[in-house]
Amino acid sequence: MKDLVSVIVPAYQEEKRIGRCLQSILASTYQRLQVIVVNDGSTDDTAKIVSSFKRNRESESVSIELVNICNGGSGRARNHGLRRAKGEYISFVDADDMIHPQMIERLVLSLQNGSDMASCSLVFCNESGRGRRYQHHRRQRIVCPVQALKMAMWDQIQMTLGPVLFRKEKIFAEEGKLSVFCPEDVAGFEDFAFVCEYLKQCNGIWEVLPFHGYFYCRRKGSQTYREWSAEELSHALQPVLAVGMGMHDENFISHKLQYTFRFMAFWYERACRCSRYTFTPDCIDWKVCMRELNRFADVYMKSSDVAWYRKLAVRIVRRHTKTGWLLAKTIGRIVF
Repeated sequence: MKDLVSVIVPAYQEEKRIGRCLQSILASTYQRLQVIVVNDGSTDDTAKIVSSFKRNRESESVSIELVNICNGGSGRARNHGLRRAKGEYISFVDADDMIHPQMIERLVLSLQNGSDMASCSLVFCNESGRGRRYQHHRRQRIVCPVQALKMAMWDQIQMTLGPVLFRKEKIFAEEGKLSVFCPEDVAGFEDFAFVCEYLKQCNGIWEVLPFHGYFYCRRKGSQTYREWSAEELSHALQPVLAVGMGMHDENFISHKLQYTFRFMAFWYERACRCSRYTFTPDCIDWKVCMRELNRFADVYMKSSDVAWYRKLAVRIVRRHTKTGWLLAKTIGRIVF
């Protein structure tokens, strides 16, 4: 008998997109699935649409479960789904995204062949679901945890949960409690934190497949377009930092590089979006950004993994504000 795969779908106000998401999952060539839709306090017809799928599309090989909870964010919704998961393998699909019919089957085969984690590439789509840009990965077999965490944290080849398949045994402790879970009190990066914490638990192989299996649909109003404060960004990245610190290896610095890079990206985006009179050294976001940027700046500047132009950008932003603004407005996309 095939191993059961639990597919967790957090959904909030997704009446316009949950149908196409479920259609894509049910079209999978792998047909032993437990689909768990966690309705995160939606007030639209999300729950009604899922119930219709349950009545009309459930089968002996595919079960559909609807879990209604009070609104608490995608991290909390995913954790609710995890606690109901019965499968040997775990997958996450956001309600506004879609998957390729062969994605689950290919990832399952990798885990059945011994991988601790398997992932594929993304297709970045517009709001209607049409592919606009393709993420390209070569086939890789990456050793866990050190090499894998470096690839996830600094090379950034896996920051989302969608195109990944996990082993349930690595997520739950012996007593049945979650040992790997999404942070629930953060503004973002909860999926990235989950991937990092999971890889830390592994001692085998993470296999990256050169296959475009997950359709990531960006839309206005989603978390992707949300503007965070510097304090929110710092708080959101603390679980990722904790994973790196938990390695207890002074030579492992990928978490510090990622942290510094994020605040450089924050400074650049804010400088491009705001005027010199609103985002200034006197405003709170600027002060917090500089404080957190300086936290690991020395490590960043000494690392051979960081390109020289990125180091130059850090030096300029920290010491020469006017020149930094000029770079951001002109060639920022290249150096930041």
